[in-house]
Amino acid sequence: MVTSRDVQEIVEKLSSDKVKAREEGIKLLSTWLEGGSSHNFCKFIGLNTAKLRPDEIPHSETWPFLISILIKSASSEISSSKRRNPKLIYAKTLRIVVQRAEDAKCSGKMLPLSSVIKPLFNHVWDVLSNVPSFHYEYGIILRHLLSVRDYSFQMRKRVYCNLVFLYIEKVEVSLDGKNISNSTSNEEVFRCILTLRSLLKYPPGDYPDNVREDIVKGFVRICSFIREEGKISRKLVECINTYLLNDGPNLGSRLFDIHNAMQQFVFRSWLTTHDRVLKDSLVFYARIQLNLMRGAADRCLLVEQLLDVICKDLDQGSMSSTSMLRGDGNKDDKLGALSSSQCGLVELAAILFYVFMVCLFLHCFYMVCLMNITFAGILVEQLLMVCLRVSMKSRRPKCLKVVCCRALVLVGAECLH
Repeated sequence: MVTSRDVQEIVEKLSSDKVKAREEGIKLLSTWLEGGSSHNFCKFIGLNTAKLRPDEIPHSETWPFLISILIKSASSEISSSKRRNPKLIYAKTLRIVVQRAEDAKCSGKMLPLSSVIKPLFNHVWDVLSNVPSFHYEYGIILRHLLSVRDYSFQMRKRVYCNLVFLYIEKVEVSLDGKNISNSTSNEEVFRCILTLRSLLKYPPGDYPDNVREDIVKGFVRICSFIREEGKISRKLVECINTYLLNDGPNLGSRLFDIHNAMQQFVFRSWLTTHDRVLKDSLVFYARIQLNLMRGAADRCLLVEQLLDVICKDLDQGSMSSTSMLRGDGNKDDKLGALSSSQCGLVELAAILFYVFMVCLFLHCFYMVCLMNITFAGILVEQLLMVCLRVSMKSRRPKCLKVVCCRALVLVGAECLH
């Protein structure tokens, strides 16, 4: 049974100016959070937090107050440990408290940390920028808070920009073979990319103008280090896709800067990878870029590159490949139904053929207007030959049929407009 006296004992020790008393307090709180009485303790704090009125200052038996006092304790521990690493129990306990507070079974209230979220974000930035030994725990805290939209919107833009720049730099330095240290493991790099993706996925409103160009330049530098397939490159492609989805329409010519840096890895891995998740991410990247570059002069080059790789993909019979990781292996697949991965490739192929056909039809119309009917007929013949070539070589006629039908529907819709 948890009582107010138990909580007050923790608060008094954590509030002490003495290092030893604070250590006793953090250990006592950790025992309550991870011991057999964890559920009762969290429920007790959660119920008290739920009783708070919107304009009421949180008292000592609530989650916001515990977060505040843990921020002060962690800061005191960091400042008092100049010649040694601060004790990890402070970072671990703060992470557990944040997770327990947000747990619906324990909190008893929606958004229980709203009153303390801004100082918490500030504290996370201060620690991540100065205390390497706390990066693991504080990275989890940051990703957890960012996933709650009402919290991420309250982050100061200055703090947000600093965090984005910090993680771009960390990823870049980690991937650069010249600067990478023996202590930098693949797991650390992966976690950095994971946190960077969370930051780009949940910005506090629109991306600030001063950060946009630096993000693109950071991605260009990072992409120069991608040489091998693996979970790091896969997560990095997902990270870039996330940013393009959120801010792509505002990038203009910077879109092609990203593509210039990405294209070597994209088109090399497209036809050789056996990682289905990576292949799906590459297909999705191509679709995003194709949609964003609509009307841009650089789109023609992208279309040409993608047409080439899509035709090779269909020629190789990748639509029927069973060597991909995470194979679906369901009955529908054996009967010829398209998996989600195959549908993504078909959608991209349809869009590409649609763009290709529209371009040819426009050229035909232009030549007819110039009374050069013979040349217009040659262009139409070229279009038919391309479709026939893919039809003859594709091992999945069903896929080709879907591609052509989708493309013709898109062309028909364009003609109606």
